[in-house]
Amino acid sequence: MGLSEATLHHAGYSQHRKPYYSRKKSQITGFLLRLQVKGTCKASLNGTWYPLKPGDLILSRPGESYQLMIDSEPSDNGSLPIDSADYYLYCSGTWIEDKCGAGSFPEHASIGVSDEVVSLWRRIVYEKRNIREDNAELLDYLLRVLYLTLERAVRNRVTGTARNDQYLPYRLKQYIELHATEPLTLKEIAKQHDISVSTASHIFSKTFGQSIMRYAVNVRLTIAAERLLVSDMRLEDIAEAAGFNSYPYFCRAFHARYQMPPSAYRSRRYRSTDL
Repeated sequence: MGLSEATLHHAGYSQHRKPYYSRKKSQITGFLLRLQVKGTCKASLNGTWYPLKPGDLILSRPGESYQLMIDSEPSDNGSLPIDSADYYLYCSGTWIEDKCGAGSFPEHASIGVSDEVVSLWRRIVYEKRNIREDNAELLDYLLRVLYLTLERAVRNRVTGTARNDQYLPYRLKQYIELHATEPLTLKEIAKQHDISVSTASHIFSKTFGQSIMRYAVNVRLTIAAERLLVSDMRLEDIAEAAGFNSYPYFCRAFHARYQMPPSAYRSRRYRSTDL
């Protein structure tokens, strides 16, 4: 498979716990994509320095210069220890050129750190290291999927930054669905979307007719109900895996929604099997 497609040259995960500074400007001959996932650093693209935090994505195009600087940050108690990490890849090909060579993709954007993007990037890193397999075609398609996913994330974040009230509640909804089994607070959800708690609560309830946390509970109940029918896990373990910290609360919430306790709901699996 030639450069007429999408060719991945390098991909990896980089972690820094010591200061780092690339003194020489690297002259990029392909396309460099880099996503900050932990800590902070600074990157220079054609002489413009960008402070990067988790969720910041940069794109360097052929012929552009690139520098990276990682250092400790000052705090009230002195300097913070360095713990910076990122995913990166270096690629070329006419498909990539057509997609991001025309200037439609910004050189710097804040897209957040999503499970969707990170899992795709991890898979690409794994396949690139898996040198014993003939996986060039698979890498080609994975690279395309990752780029299109990043492109959509950039587009969605720009829309959200514009405070499009018709779109923002759906971003909140998607975030809850992706993180429902994790500890969630209204404050954290609002912070992830750079809005106030009151704004998040208002636009979500106005759009969906229920509060954010009530929706999170309903998503968790749906997850638990599915596992009750397909898993032999203990009820307490299912509740915990679905994101409930309190088993009694889980039982009350489950009964209120399904009009039966979790044990009775599970018995439906056996009744349906007997038919």
